Amino acid sequence: MKTKQELRLKFENGDKPTQDHFWEWQDSYWHKDEKIDMAKIAGLENGFPRFNDFYAETDESGNASLAHLQVRRIFIKPGTLHIPDLFANSLGISEVILTDSILTIGADAFRGNVVKTLTITGNVSIIGERAFENNELTSVVIPESVKEIKDSAFAYNKLKSLYVPPSVTLIRPNAFNFNPGLSSVLLDRATQYYPDAFGANTRVTGGTLIFDM
Repeated sequence: MKTKQELRLKFENGDKPTQDHFWEWQDSYWHKDEKIDMAKIAGLENGFPRFNDFYAETDESGNASLAHLQVRRIFIKPGTLHIPDLFANSLGISEVILTDSILTIGADAFRGNVVKTLTITGNVSIIGERAFENNELTSVVIPESVKEIKDSAFAYNKLKSLYVPPSVTLIRPNAFNFNPGLSSVLLDRATQYYPDAFGANTRVTGGTLIFDM
């Protein structure tokens, strides 16, 4: 089977293609009436994948590896307004790609996964209870649209740094607690927070502390 570049050379200006040249051109493409051998289609050499079939890759050391199967991503469709409660709880999700149309993230929406980094998109106003609790977050980007971060929203993660925008007016109990690597956080004076919103190891500068639990 000829490549496209090889075929072009037979049909340049001034050339006189022969019958063989035309046949080579036709033989280089599949006709709509022909049945294509699945073994000749890239990615389908082993047939259509079945739910319980796992194909191992090879790592840099030449060892069989299933690491690629452990990467699970969720892509939220544009136009989505709300992430409901318990949306993707404990599914082994490693990456969440949100869309700008989202307004709220519900309780336990992504709780108990393995997400390491997260960018909250620019129209979210409320992050629900335990929404990202018990993941592996080391960083999170919170946009200026967020007004309230509810109980335990980011608890039990691995956050090392945090920027809370001035738009956030209320941080509820345990919202960022149990992040042992989070040593300090700076809040706007108008941001209210509860005493246990952050861990005992986190030094909070600014903000307004709420004593009435």
